[in-house]
Amino acid sequence: MRDVLNNRVWRFFSTFWGVLYLAVISANFFSENIYQHVVSPLGTVYIATLAIFVGSKEFDRWHKHHPGKRRGEMFVVAFTIVIFCMFAYSFANGEMYRVSPDISAAYIAVLSVFVISQKSKELHEKRSQEEKEEERNENNDKKS
Repeated sequence: MRDVLNNRVWRFFSTFWGVLYLAVISANFFSENIYQHVVSPLGTVYIATLAIFVGSKEFDRWHKHHPGKRRGEMFVVAFTIVIFCMFAYSFANGEMYRVSPDISAAYIAVLSVFVISQKSKELHEKRSQEEKEEERNENNDKKS
């Protein structure tokens, strides 16, 4: 029960900081970077809470066989759409609208955490299937 509560807390923090970060970078972009002083620290807090949440979730998956739900894809898609729109708008409207390098770095970090999590999930599923197969073979050998 405590692990579930812990995951819910970190999911809440990760979602809260992620949504706030997307809102701030959008406001910053369309207000010609007047909130730039907040973008980097907020991005750091968001990436840290995301890494803690995903790391905790993956640890649980490997040690407790905790089945995971796929909710991270939605946020990665949303982040991708936001950053793509910023780049497109900047390209179309000139130098006044700039995408901060901090935003690009945060996006790369989010993608990295997502890909590592997906690869971990795939590896865990593969190992679980191999273990089940091995167990079946052992049971068949005992019956013979």
